[in-house]
Amino acid sequence: MTAGRKLAEEEFLGNDPADRARFFLGKLLISRTPEGRVSGLICETEAYGGAEDKACHAYGNRKTPRTRMLFCPGGVAYVYFCYGMHHLLNFVTGPEGIPQAVLIRGIWIREGHALVRERRGMVPEREWANGPAKVCEALGLDLGHNGLSLRGESIWVEDLGLVVPEKQVVRTPRIGVRYAEEWAEKPLRFVWDPQA
Repeated sequence: MTAGRKLAEEEFLGNDPADRARFFLGKLLISRTPEGRVSGLICETEAYGGAEDKACHAYGNRKTPRTRMLFCPGGVAYVYFCYGMHHLLNFVTGPEGIPQAVLIRGIWIREGHALVRERRGMVPEREWANGPAKVCEALGLDLGHNGLSLRGESIWVEDLGLVVPEKQVVRTPRIGVRYAEEWAEKPLRFVWDPQA
């Protein structure tokens, strides 16, 4: 597969996590583990932004051992364990001290098919990475990746020069955040749908 340009540090930074969530669509997410290399085009994201976002783990500037990564400058991975079962990957996107992140909800596998098939078992290929926990499983990501640079050698993001047309981007409310009151209905989920 043709190599792209590794994203620059400033491309992870922004004052608006929704802008970054849209920006990451079509970018190539790559992980390298002892088992091998896997990559996939990012096709679904969700924005989580700032202390006022009631769905954000750092709502109200809540600083805990788990959320401390959200307060780092953009460009690091925030990986957390959900429901005692699943790992989820976020890209931290805020300036230092401002908790903002983009949840990577889905990728289309482009490289490492045999390894992903081994990791994901007997599920059909279309379901290999069509959910945030599946993304981490396909890429071999866990809590050991929390805090790593998204420009490093274990996990990084490349720009292949793909332009996702606006007409193919579907915006919806985020999934699984009904508890977030008025924030539950904000259109902060971005889906790349070539059929749209």
